[in-house]
Amino acid sequence: MIAIRMQQLEIENGGMEALLPKTGLARQTYYQLLRGIGNPTLKTIERLASSLNMTVFELLGFEVDDARRALQKGGVDYDDLNSAIVKKNRAQRTLARETRSRKLPT
Repeated sequence: MIAIRMQQLEIENGGMEALLPKTGLARQTYYQLLRGIGNPTLKTIERLASSLNMTVFELLGFEVDDARRALQKGGVDYDDLNSAIVKKNRAQRTLARETRSRKLPT
């Protein structure tokens, strides 16, 4: 599913060389996703979606209305879930920046 969606996104964005920098993925990881090889973690999928300014559902090819209906059947509010994912990703990016900016003890 991700491989097909990545191929669509490549076409929409003018090819691999244009899309790859937007994804924030290493070239090898990108190729694996594109070819449907391996099993990406949810963290990788969330990071990819965030880098492309879309939700995980949009990345997977779901229309927002379809995702809302499917989640509602399971008693999950789409907006609450999406908000929680955005907050988690923001916190992880902040933590990563802070960790990189700290100097190692000498």
